[in-house]
Amino acid sequence: MRVKVIKRYSDVMLGVIKEAGDILEVSEQKAQHLVNEGVAVVIKEKQTKEPAK
Repeated sequence: MRVKVIKRYSDVMLGVIKEAGDILEVSEQKAQHLVNEGVAVVIKEKQTKEPAK
C-alpha cells in the first residue's frame, strides 16, 4: 500500500526521519497506523487499462 507523508516524523522501525512529501510502500497495517497518527495519507492505486486489441 502506498502512502504520502504529510508531516515530518521519525520512523522508529526504519530508524530514519521521513519528510513531508515522501512516498512510501508499506503494509496495510502500517499505513492505517500512519494515517491514524496524522502523518500520512493513503494514495489511491492507479488502475492500469490494458490496451485494446
